[in-house]
Amino acid sequence: MKSTPFLFLFFFLCSSFVLAEDTGTDLTIYNLEVEKLLNLGSGILALLLAFLTWSAYTRTGNNRLSYVSLAFVLFALKGFLLAHELFFGELPLIDTVTSILDFFILLAFFIGIIKK
Repeated sequence: MKSTPFLFLFFFLCSSFVLAEDTGTDLTIYNLEVEKLLNLGSGILALLLAFLTWSAYTRTGNNRLSYVSLAFVLFALKGFLLAHELFFGELPLIDTVTSILDFFILLAFFIGIIKK
C-alpha cells in the first residue's frame, strides 16, 4: 500500500511524454509562425534595453551596467537568430548556439549582479 502513491506519481510523470506529442501545426499569423515573431519582438526589445543600459553606464560609470548591457546584447542576438527562420531557411546547429548564448547571458547577468 505504501508504494501506491509512488506508482501513481511514476505513471503520472510518464504520461506527460505521451501528451506532449508534436502535432506539426504551429500557430501562424499571415503565414508567419507566432513563436518566431515573438522571438523577433524579444530581440528588438532586448536591443532597446541594451542601448538604455549602455547609456546609463556611460552616464554613471557603473561597471555592473556594462555586464547587464552585454547580457541584453546577447539576448537580442539570440532572438534574432531564432527569428532568422521567418525569412530564411533553418540554420544548422541553431539549438546548440542558442543554448551557448543562454549560458553566457546568465553568466553576464550573474557577474553584473555580484561585481562590486
